[in-house]
Amino acid sequence: MLSGFSRLFKPRVEALGLEIGASSLKLVELSGYPPSLRALATRPVAPGTLVEGVVAEPASLAQEIRELLAEARTRKRYVVSAVPNPSVILRTLQVPKMPAKEMEEAVRWEAERYIPFPIDEVVLDFAPLDPLAEVPEGEQVEVMVAAARQEAVASLIEALRSAGLIPVVLDIKPFAGLYPLEAELTKDPEAVAVAVEIGAESTSLVLTKGDRPLAVRILTLSGKDFTEAIAKGFSLDLLTAEEVKRTYGLATIPTEDEDLLLDFDVERERYSPARIYDTIRPVLVDLTQEIRRSLEFFRVQLGEVQPEVGYLYGGGSRLRGLATLLTDTLGVSFVTPDPWQGIQVDPRRFDLEKLREMGPELLVPVGLALRGVSPLD
Repeated sequence: MLSGFSRLFKPRVEALGLEIGASSLKLVELSGYPPSLRALATRPVAPGTLVEGVVAEPASLAQEIRELLAEARTRKRYVVSAVPNPSVILRTLQVPKMPAKEMEEAVRWEAERYIPFPIDEVVLDFAPLDPLAEVPEGEQVEVMVAAARQEAVASLIEALRSAGLIPVVLDIKPFAGLYPLEAELTKDPEAVAVAVEIGAESTSLVLTKGDRPLAVRILTLSGKDFTEAIAKGFSLDLLTAEEVKRTYGLATIPTEDEDLLLDFDVERERYSPARIYDTIRPVLVDLTQEIRRSLEFFRVQLGEVQPEVGYLYGGGSRLRGLATLLTDTLGVSFVTPDPWQGIQVDPRRFDLEKLREMGPELLVPVGLALRGVSPLD
């Protein structure tokens, strides 16, 4: 599995997993092996905290992170975090097999053709998708290249350090979400799957074969589009619209029984599933079309590669019936993964039902925390 994007240094320490998103902060602390859950905390952030993947005000974000750490009651200060999707470019390239130093130069030269920023304005890292020892001499090596704008990386590191944290790895969110799925992905090394994370400001798709990433695509369509549609359709502010989406949102045509569920609540009657569905239906159509186009793009790139299963997660995925809609329209069996598989949880300290409920939006921070208890090499 592709590991970290930027290895700032390599101590063998345990680190927190911290996802910095456009709408919230999510922190997970794991410890030991097999890993056990020690702390979990989430906190909303103000709109505009991230602007196109760049931290707008690192000092303000640092204060939010300090309050999150206090809520989690953790003393750890090493952290694994991830670069926001809007500032990241991901490409799969092929280069001849060569010594590591020469390969680094070759990848940088080749990547310059695909990166829409000057190469000296990005932080670039890469990882071979197959062990180099298994690639015959003279053959091509397939590598996954990640590039992020220096401004985005620098602003993120500034916020983390100002909060008193020591960043040891900056990862890539699409890959961080795969780490909790590793046991599932490695069951059949030939099985093709697609992981779809719907975040607040972007949606990522990762096509995998076993635990090997094949292709990645990042879409601008996101959970925010559903929220904005509800805000506009019901004349609500965004915070209220987000609450309505989570409480009453439905991605499939509601049944009569679902509409009747709200008859007891006169004030909320206007948020009937039928009205919500009609309001967000154009966004649902756009989302399914974009995912379909992405899968077709992968097939053009890679040949007749068809995912058998889809993993759907992220805060924007918690719309009731969305997995069913994608399964029916795309012909891929979508499931909601459980990030807590393989993690020991003390039921005396944590509400297991709440953890399961929050699971879909915690794949990335759990993945970052799993990296935090793995050897950081």
